[in-house]
Amino acid sequence: MVDPPWAEDNISRAAGHDYATMPLDEIRGMPIADWAEENCHLYLWATNNTLGLAFELIAGWGFAYKTVHTWTKSTIGLGRYFRNSTEHVLFAVRGELRTLRPARSVRTDHDWPVGANSVKPEGFYDLVRACSYPPYGEAFQRLARPDFCNLYQAPAAAREAAE
Repeated sequence: MVDPPWAEDNISRAAGHDYATMPLDEIRGMPIADWAEENCHLYLWATNNTLGLAFELIAGWGFAYKTVHTWTKSTIGLGRYFRNSTEHVLFAVRGELRTLRPARSVRTDHDWPVGANSVKPEGFYDLVRACSYPPYGEAFQRLARPDFCNLYQAPAAAREAAE
């Protein structure tokens, strides 16, 4: 699972981020292919403003896009053209790995509760556990989970600058 700290998503001074962001070139250059097994799943989070970039990342990292899950939030956010109230997690596959059987009955629209800024809902992690094989890895963890290996954390200097 990757939840990129998109700098490009900062659509106004009011939007701000309470975490360090990364330039797109650095996100593109992340060694996802080195971390990923030959046959594995990728869940890549994107906002409405970063969907196009997310599709580029999937292809660049050597995955094939399969579907998208949409989280419809009860709160309304900012937006360039419309007020955003959704986030998306693109599902992609490297190799030939199918999902686990429970995935066949999982809808792709979700109304998970909204928590702290940028923290993904626990329902999402339940979905990953039910639909994909372990081991689980997460880049840019906001909260540590014992069954999700922390694959990447922003350097300490960048985290301190965001605080």
